[in-house]
Amino acid sequence: MLFKRRSSDGFNLAFLDVMACGLGAIVLILMLVKFNATTDVPSDEIERLQQELVALENNTAATNDVIAQTDKDISSEAASLAQIKQRIQQLAQQQNDTQRALNDKKAVLADVEQSVAAAAPLQADENIQLDGVGEENYLLGLKVEGKHIGILMDMSASMTDEALINIIRRKIGSDTDKKNAPKWQRTKRVVKWLLARLPQSSYVSVVGFNDTASKVGTLSRVSANNASSMQKLSRAIEQLIPQNGTNLQAALREIKTVSPNMTHLYVVTDGLPTLGERSKSLSSLANCTSLFGKSKTITGECRLRLFVYSLQQAKLSGVQVNVILLPLEGDPQAPQAYWDWAASTGGLFISPADSWP
Repeated sequence: MLFKRRSSDGFNLAFLDVMACGLGAIVLILMLVKFNATTDVPSDEIERLQQELVALENNTAATNDVIAQTDKDISSEAASLAQIKQRIQQLAQQQNDTQRALNDKKAVLADVEQSVAAAAPLQADENIQLDGVGEENYLLGLKVEGKHIGILMDMSASMTDEALINIIRRKIGSDTDKKNAPKWQRTKRVVKWLLARLPQSSYVSVVGFNDTASKVGTLSRVSANNASSMQKLSRAIEQLIPQNGTNLQAALREIKTVSPNMTHLYVVTDGLPTLGERSKSLSSLANCTSLFGKSKTITGECRLRLFVYSLQQAKLSGVQVNVILLPLEGDPQAPQAYWDWAASTGGLFISPADSWP
């Protein structure tokens, strides 16, 4: 009996332990649930989180703006790059055009140099020799051509100098002084320059003129390929003396006489004529009595009228006229008058540099 009572007490204690433990667990659960249900998140934490969110949103917006600006910059750079490429292409095209133009000019220059070389002074075995300077640097464009060639060589007193005061001084000087005058020496070189470039198949007639006109040398015309005759003509030129006035009318009449079949005429002078031959037509020029040698001076207007009259009387039909005008003080109308004359015949007018020929 005693043994059974001990077993009943153990059971009761175990039951009480279970009940107590279960109740404690339930109470603990209820306390935890109630704590979690009533615990709030602090407001300052929420505010901080909201601020961080706003900051993140602002950073995102700023980043988007940077991305958009970068896209614009990239687009602008791309457009600039396209413009640069287009400009490079334009410059390349301009360079090509410039190079082509340069090549064309080089070709033209080569042709001119070839022409100058072809017109170079003749060698020692040729008929006429010319010693001078400046020709290689002066591109005239003047070519001696034609089958029957006439040369008018002004040998008036003004052909001794450019300055009027020096011309007057030499007029009263000796023949040697006149022949040695620098302008006259140049005049002879010009004529010899023309003679040295005659086509070998041509014939030439040279007429010197001042107040009168006559052929130079003994022959009316000389064959360019006749060395002996050309040398005699050159020596005859050396004997001429520049003096007196200028009668272009007589010069044109004489050159037509000695070379009736003339095709090309080369005139070496320094100004408009100062003398004419008395005729009814010329006498009608009012206030120009000085044309007949009755006065020591003549106006520019009278000289121009006399020039036009001389050309009208000459009637050089079909003749190409080329004029080489040397400098002279006090005759401003001469260049235009001679230029008009040469141009009307298809010829050339030049007023060369002092170093030529």
